[in-house]
Amino acid sequence: MKKLLALMLALLMLCGVAAAETVFPLSSEPVTLRIMCRVTPAYPDQDNSKVSCMIAYEQMTGVHIEWTNVPKAVFNNTLAATINDDELPDIIMKGAISNANANDWGSEGILVDLKPYLEEYAPNFYSLMKQYPSIEQAITNANGEIFGLPQVVISPAMRAPVKLWYNTKALAAAGYSEFPTTLEGLRDMLMAVKNTDWDNDGELNDVGIVATADYLRNYFYGSFGLRNRGAHHNVVDVDPQTHELRIFAQSENFRACMEYLADLYANGLIYQELFTTGKGKVSAQSASEDLSLFIDTTTFAVPMAFVSDWAGVPYQLEGPDGFAISSEIRSNLHSVNNFCVTDACEDVGLALRWVDYFYSEEGARFFLCGVENQDWEVKQDGTAYFTDAALATRTSDMTEDNFKAQFGMWAGGSVPAAFYDNLFGAEYEEQPMAMAVAMLNCASDVVWPFFNWTDEETKIINTVEADIKTFINNSFAQIVAGEQELTDSWWNNFVSQIDAMGAEKLLKVYEEAISRVFPDGNF
Repeated sequence: MKKLLALMLALLMLCGVAAAETVFPLSSEPVTLRIMCRVTPAYPDQDNSKVSCMIAYEQMTGVHIEWTNVPKAVFNNTLAATINDDELPDIIMKGAISNANANDWGSEGILVDLKPYLEEYAPNFYSLMKQYPSIEQAITNANGEIFGLPQVVISPAMRAPVKLWYNTKALAAAGYSEFPTTLEGLRDMLMAVKNTDWDNDGELNDVGIVATADYLRNYFYGSFGLRNRGAHHNVVDVDPQTHELRIFAQSENFRACMEYLADLYANGLIYQELFTTGKGKVSAQSASEDLSLFIDTTTFAVPMAFVSDWAGVPYQLEGPDGFAISSEIRSNLHSVNNFCVTDACEDVGLALRWVDYFYSEEGARFFLCGVENQDWEVKQDGTAYFTDAALATRTSDMTEDNFKAQFGMWAGGSVPAAFYDNLFGAEYEEQPMAMAVAMLNCASDVVWPFFNWTDEETKIINTVEADIKTFINNSFAQIVAGEQELTDSWWNNFVSQIDAMGAEKLLKVYEEAISRVFPDGNF
């Protein structure tokens, strides 16, 4: 009987795979879809029509794509203007539109509710959604509607994006054989590096920690027990002592975090232009060997000629109260609403069949890495990597993103696809993968997914939470950069200002959402 049941289950699994197989071409007649897509400077001429996989996919599907390529820096404003002018594309792609905005636009009839179409026209994604309930919960609003498809992360490699990287030459020159494990040790090490001419140019010119402002906050928050419910929530978390919801910036540990980083900044141990140019200087500074430490997902911002100088820290640094939490941990989603269909689209089913292939293991590798046996291949040892022809296009001044963006749509993130364990390069290299697994071990027991708010809750999230978040981040930057002294008077006013902006109202909204997402109270 057991053997019969096992056989029946196997047959059911095979049927499920067959049902999700994408049959090409998608259309026997010439057809065009118009896609507005957010693009980063990594892509060739910032033009998706020049990416290898997209050229091949047009031939495979019989679907011509009329691309509107919008630079990341102006995407949100361009999209808003497009909506206001009622000049909608068929599809908005890689936009990482918030659930709040997607729900607003959906309620206005601008975006199409995709839920009725998914089982028939997007079986690969539908299967993932049912296999991982947190995905469906995160993208389905209180009315049962789904206005966009997300970037799904199955592999651990993609769930821990914030990592600390150090220059091995700098540490060795400063007399360190191992990286410190505490914040106190980090400060001592940075001071030692700063006072060492480790690049032998006759000057003490190390620039200190380089990162984006977001990555600086989100890495160091974890060493103070802040933002302890993961990457998707930037204002509210859970008090480790009382297990009550809180706005973590009102805690004494937030003050301690700012004081610690302000001290580093004042002593030149943090890059002095971090809050303006951020990690945009990683490439130039690592090439000129002025950089000893940066925070990023991988070393893809470092020119290839210098990558071997860098190593990663496979743990979270411990703070003064013993906290060593990795606060930038994703659920099974990287971002939401990366593929939204507008009411201008005449064939929603075709649009979904076009994107659904990218949620299969085969299609994801094609979409993200390029064309098999042209851009990449399976080597004799069974591993996949770029072909010799692809590698021949790589120049020493190319970043990893510049190189990969010639072939696939990975660079820049917010991709309508699933990231499985069958990918390679970047986060999937041996060291970043090992670090990601290690950082996952530093995560809180509970990582909150994206919450999908009710209409009334959305109003609070779009106003109160958005304003509080901006206020917190601006205040953080002013204190760390030394533009504002952190006195008791300033701190008390800061905490009171958050209350005045609607802290109680915001926490009430989170309580209501959490009662839906975590009905067992384990939040």
